[in-house]
Amino acid sequence: ADRELVLEAVRQNFEALAHAADLLKADSLLSPDAVAVNPFAVQGSKSLVCTVLELSAVEGRFRFRVALGLGGKELEGDLPHSTTLGDLGRHIRASALDQERCFYLVLPGSETPVSALDVEQPLVDLV
Repeated sequence: ADRELVLEAVRQNFEALAHAADLLKADSLLSPDAVAVNPFAVQGSKSLVCTVLELSAVEGRFRFRVALGLGGKELEGDLPHSTTLGDLGRHIRASALDQERCFYLVLPGSETPVSALDVEQPLVDLV
């Protein structure tokens, strides 16, 4: 039972969850509501890559700077200390990506994007 495969299937059609294994049906990250707000692409999908160039904790908040694709456009800002990867991704999507539904997010020091299943990971764990 591949969680990312089910996540993408539910993204395509919310009724797909009914055909998943019982263990996956109970997974809160795979519920239609959770999938609808998950900004991250699953491995193998054709999506924009956003690269976090800077991420730091400053005065109880997180400062970030993100490169949006390869076009040279950047987004920077700050978010509360309680921010998760998913919160950061939703902020990027709402602020700068217009019609892009899902995207890859690459963190500083990494060559691979975060998993769409890591949306609940606190940023404090990464800084």
